[in-house]
Amino acid sequence: MHLTLPRYFTALLLLVCSLVQAQDSSEILLRNPSFEDMPRNSAAPRGWTDCGFPGESAPDVHPDPRFEFRVAKQAQHGLTYLGMVTRDNETYESVGQQLSSPVVAGQCYELNIQMARSEIYLSRSQRTKLQSNYVTPAVLRVYGGYSVCQRGEKIGQSDIVENYDWREFRVKLSPTEAYTYITFEVYYKPQTMLPYNGNILLDNTQALKPIDCDKDLSVPDAPIDAEPAITLVDPDEDIMTQPIVRRDLPSPRKPVSTPPAAEPEEPQVKLGTTTASLKEGAIFRIENITFKANSAEIESESEEALEEIIGFLRDNDNVIIEVGGHASYKASSGYANTLSGQRARSVIEYLQEHRIPVNRMFPRGYGNTRPVCRSEDAECNARNQRVEVKILKLSR
Repeated sequence: MHLTLPRYFTALLLLVCSLVQAQDSSEILLRNPSFEDMPRNSAAPRGWTDCGFPGESAPDVHPDPRFEFRVAKQAQHGLTYLGMVTRDNETYESVGQQLSSPVVAGQCYELNIQMARSEIYLSRSQRTKLQSNYVTPAVLRVYGGYSVCQRGEKIGQSDIVENYDWREFRVKLSPTEAYTYITFEVYYKPQTMLPYNGNILLDNTQALKPIDCDKDLSVPDAPIDAEPAITLVDPDEDIMTQPIVRRDLPSPRKPVSTPPAAEPEEPQVKLGTTTASLKEGAIFRIENITFKANSAEIESESEEALEEIIGFLRDNDNVIIEVGGHASYKASSGYANTLSGQRARSVIEYLQEHRIPVNRMFPRGYGNTRPVCRSEDAECNARNQRVEVKILKLSR
């Protein structure tokens, strides 16, 4: 087909305009922005490179396939999402990739991403070597660089990710150079003196969108093509009328104000030797669970106390608990920490055998750090070697 000269110039003009429009459309794309891959532990999702510390494991693609970490949240978008943790040995996880095009130096961008925190993220503490719940809130830091995993400049940081449900986070990126690579890094929340075990979950990342550097991302954008609201005015509202009062009727009485209803009291429950409110943070002391000497094997006399915990969890199926083990304060710290953690896990194994879902409980060994008494007699020593149940969360 032959184009006439006017049609040729028209087609050329349209081509130039489309190229200019594509060039002006400077959103920067990411590969696999929703972190889709086969669920797996210690392996970055496709399109992303592990940028963590040497000798430490890589981030995880969740939901947890073997339920090793007990991360079971449903993805916000697609089927899978990324999980990254901070550790108590001052290491933390990160991933990176090459951008579809370089950022513009001095141009700000909006990173829109869905993030949450898992209620349970079990793993071994790198400091104590005991099982720990990596649940403390953390932040997402974003770096720009010129090669994969290079942290040339921190160009943005999110608010603290405290929420357990998926929420949209809008992070302003402010690069001062034309970086070609980007790194996502989980990090401790600001003004934290000591490293801790924490986690964040990431999903559904949007393309980096150029924005005005003065834009406040904490304020939601106005809907596109939103029309101003129209206020309807009733012309009869301006007409003043005099109410007619019948002479044979008594004057209207002023309404009697009703006092505000009292807030409902939190339900009280008894578990073990403790009666407390059913709320997050409540701790119930269970003194009748005993173990064989220097062992995590539960003695048969503990069955009644264990059945009480089972009944409590079945009656309150929205409760997520911590099972805390406590040891004699006479033992050495290292031995007490190990033994108390093993005993807490033995209790959870018993509860799991009686059809209590394992994702509703996790163990913690307190060693001999929290004695209830310090006398030398056998009764005090037995009271210190106790089990406690702590309510971590009341799911909705």
